[in-house]
Amino acid sequence: MLNFTDTPGEDEETGPPSRLPTHLLNTYTKLVKRDPVTFRALESLLCSVSYMTTSRWSSEITELFYMASNLLRYTHDRILKRPRRISEEGDDERDETLEADKEKLEQMLHILQCVEVFVELSARRVAGNPLRYVLVFVVAAVKASIRLCLLYRHNRVLIGSLDSSTSDEATGWRGTRTGIFFRKSHPKSQIHHPLPNKDLILGELCYTVKPIVHLLALGYFKSKSWVPLLIALGLDLLSLKNLQKLEHATERQSVELTRRKMAMLLYAFRSPCYNDITEERILGLLNYLNGIPGINLLTSGIAEYLPQWQSVYYYVWGP
Repeated sequence: MLNFTDTPGEDEETGPPSRLPTHLLNTYTKLVKRDPVTFRALESLLCSVSYMTTSRWSSEITELFYMASNLLRYTHDRILKRPRRISEEGDDERDETLEADKEKLEQMLHILQCVEVFVELSARRVAGNPLRYVLVFVVAAVKASIRLCLLYRHNRVLIGSLDSSTSDEATGWRGTRTGIFFRKSHPKSQIHHPLPNKDLILGELCYTVKPIVHLLALGYFKSKSWVPLLIALGLDLLSLKNLQKLEHATERQSVELTRRKMAMLLYAFRSPCYNDITEERILGLLNYLNGIPGINLLTSGIAEYLPQWQSVYYYVWGP
């Protein structure tokens, strides 16, 4: 029987803060650590429900399941990768504080990426496009502020989503029996990221301000104008050109740079390029594939869902 009154020891501390009563949080943490496979299955179930109900329920409901899946996965990762540190000589309290501050900013950025689509869809449902674009701009401004703080205070470039699949071997080790990650405390020289040069700063800055500049241009020139899209494209190209000069990139940075390169393909789905050029060609290709047995099961669903997907700003322009 679980004891709700015991004060948790060092091994029961958790990473993510919560407003839930302490005993409930500790109980949930114990359950996740005891049977992580079951909770991973819960995450997968919620994600599967969001995909299976795409054409049956409203987009807000399906996105709610998807958002819940992402938030649960992130919470469970934080529990299993709690910052239990292995002390080394050279630890510095100020360095640890800066590292904790950096992690909190990255957590905030990740949570915003989890909820931004649901916020947009809910705002559109409640008050239409005016409120939708106001909230989209607010979320983009908060994300840009976090990225700027990470860039100028913590020397971080190529900041992406906190993907749990990224290797953490360089920062600690994982227990083979429990699966719990033990984070290693690094000396001062290893905690701080090297100061980026001007090219890297310019590259990350272009990527950071692009959503704000694009939304402002979109409000001024309207959605049918090519000017907002060309401005965003120019900022993306300039960003990638400079960020490719990064030497000795970490695995996470390499993954993020590859993701940003692949995201350039989304310009084919961004208005007005989609409406004026690519829509007819994409739908024509999907109609051709519909005639192929087996493949038509996939392409018919894509063709049906594409207009709805293309109408959501954060699907096409995020993260």
